[in-house]
Amino acid sequence: MLSSGPTKVSLFILILATFLTSTGHTQSLGNLLKALQEASSSDTVGAIKSLADTLQGHVPPGIQAENAEGKVVLYRTAWCGYCKKAAVYMRNNNIPFVERDIETNGAYKAEYKSLGGYGAVPFLVFGQKTMHGFSETAFVKNYADFQVALAAPQPTTAGHGPLSTKGQPDGAQAGQTMMGKIPGVKVYAQPYKSAEKLLLLGKTDEVVYMGEERDGMYRVTTQKGEGWVDKLLLKKP
Repeated sequence: MLSSGPTKVSLFILILATFLTSTGHTQSLGNLLKALQEASSSDTVGAIKSLADTLQGHVPPGIQAENAEGKVVLYRTAWCGYCKKAAVYMRNNNIPFVERDIETNGAYKAEYKSLGGYGAVPFLVFGQKTMHGFSETAFVKNYADFQVALAAPQPTTAGHGPLSTKGQPDGAQAGQTMMGKIPGVKVYAQPYKSAEKLLLLGKTDEVVYMGEERDGMYRVTTQKGEGWVDKLLLKKP
């Protein structure tokens, strides 16, 4: 682990700058240096890890983000300011997305690395395309390409037509009506199970999925307002 002392941090900056230059990311280098100039010495490592500029990439062949069909996946940390900006932008524009904290969940961190994450956040996955960092311009382009890919013909089973996602929450789209798999499914005020419980879903109660997922919880609208539900306990009617 690198110390925050001037010598080691400077060495790390030099190594990172050499990498960005050699790979053609000169614009990223400029934004990185600008961020470092504006950061205090105690924030230097954070400035390196939280990217304002964007680096484009692709998911390695045969790899995909789990349980994220039709959604953008945002790999984040709690301290990352650009992660919060990305989430707010998607929320304000009604873009279905999934948030996964790579510091609190080992499985999400492993998935992040397998998809091409190299230590910086935010890291966004648009199907088979990836983006380190966040800017609205780059996001709009990647999301438009993602929508084109989603509109392409779906895979079929031999002689049986398109694959069905009935009863599977992972195929849910924003606005989809869902219901609990069992009576008494809890609806929480926040996306974690220690949060205040708003209500229990009855056997026939339906909710509307709002297109947002955070750490395995779906944001839904019920007859009594919005809340969060464990996605594994929901199904399509």
